[in-house]
Amino acid sequence: MILNGCAKSGAEEWVCPDCGRRVLMRWPPDFERLILDHGDNSAVHVGAKGGVRMNGLEVNPSPLPGLSSDARQWLTDNGIDWDGTPA
Repeated sequence: MILNGCAKSGAEEWVCPDCGRRVLMRWPPDFERLILDHGDNSAVHVGAKGGVRMNGLEVNPSPLPGLSSDARQWLTDNGIDWDGTPA
């Protein structure tokens, strides 16, 4: 979400440039959130002030040091290529 400006009430307007979601936010102590345009309800929206922007997420499993060949084979047999190492 990108901060798009402030309403006369002092609430901030946040917009998702990808799906068009628009939200008015008022922060504590009088917290309030008003959704102006739902956009994609299944999307995960994040936002921050100060120019921070996230454009994607990549998840990489950690290697398992000392993983036995039996455990590695079980992972492979169950469709899990845990660290890209052949069983």
